[in-house]
Amino acid sequence: MKLSERGVLPESDIYIYNSSLLKKSYFYQMLCIGHYYCTYNYQVKPNTLDSYLLLYVTDGEMYFCEKNGEKTILKKGDLAILNCYERPSYGTQNTVEFYWIHFDSHNIAELYNEIKNKKVTVADQNAVRSSFVRIITPFINGGQPSEAIVNKYVTNILTEFFEADSESVSSVPRRKFEEVCNYINNNIEKKISNEELAKMANMSIYHFIRVFKNETGFTPHEFILRSRINTATFLLRATSLSLSDITYRCGFANEAAFSNSFKAITGITPLKCRQDAWGKVESREKLASMEHIKENKE
Repeated sequence: MKLSERGVLPESDIYIYNSSLLKKSYFYQMLCIGHYYCTYNYQVKPNTLDSYLLLYVTDGEMYFCEKNGEKTILKKGDLAILNCYERPSYGTQNTVEFYWIHFDSHNIAELYNEIKNKKVTVADQNAVRSSFVRIITPFINGGQPSEAIVNKYVTNILTEFFEADSESVSSVPRRKFEEVCNYINNNIEKKISNEELAKMANMSIYHFIRVFKNETGFTPHEFILRSRINTATFLLRATSLSLSDITYRCGFANEAAFSNSFKAITGITPLKCRQDAWGKVESREKLASMEHIKENKE
C-alpha cells in the first residue's frame, strides 16, 4: 500500500497486518510494517499508535526523540526500539532509507525495560535486513506471512539489542564468556572457585564478578548453586537415583546442605519434589487404567 505522507517518497511501501487476537498471549502481534525512502522533511511528531516500534536504518540518517526530549541519531546499520505509548517523535533532516515494524505483545513492556540501550549498531547487517525482508516479502507477493513467521523474525531482531549490548561483550569475547558458563554447567560436581573462573575469562576476580552478574543476573556463586539445583531437580524427577547419589553428583557436601539449598531456592524439599513428580505419574497411570477398564466394559 502507498501512503501519501510528507517527506515519504513514492517508492515507499506500508502493509497492514491482520493478526489473530487469540495468539497475542504467546506471539508478538504485528500491526503494520513498512519500507520507507524519505527526504529531509519527513517527521512524525508524536507517534500516537499504541504499540512498540522497531526502526532499522539501511542508508542515510534519521533521529528519534523520547519523552524526555533527548535526541538520538540513527545512522546506517543502526537499530532502535521505541515505546509509542510514550509518544516519541522521529524523522530525518537528511535523506534516509529504513525498515520499520509496529508490534505489541502481552509481555513486551517487561522486555523493553530490560533493554539497556534502545539504539544499537548491528554487527551482522545482512541478517537483520533479511529478517525484515522475510516478513515483508509475502506482502509484496500478494499474501501475508504467518504469525509464527512474524514472531520468529521479530524475535531475531529483538535479540540484537541483547547481543550488541552489555559491558561484558566489550570486556571479554562473548564466546569466552559462554565457555565459562558451560564449564560451570558441566562441572557442577566439582568445587569451582571465582579465581578459577576469572582466570578462564582472563579478567581480574573483582571485574569478573561484576561482569558476570551484569550478564546473567547472578553472582558466580548464585549461578553455580542454581545450576546444581536445576540438575538435581531433573535427576529427582526423571531418575531413581538416591538422594545421596544426587547430592554427590550435584556437588553438595552432604544431604543436609543439599536439602537446605534446594528448599531455599524451590520452596520444597528434594523428597517432596520427587513425591510430587511420581505422584503425577501414578495419577496418570491410574486414570489410564480406569479408562481402559471402562472401554472393555463397553
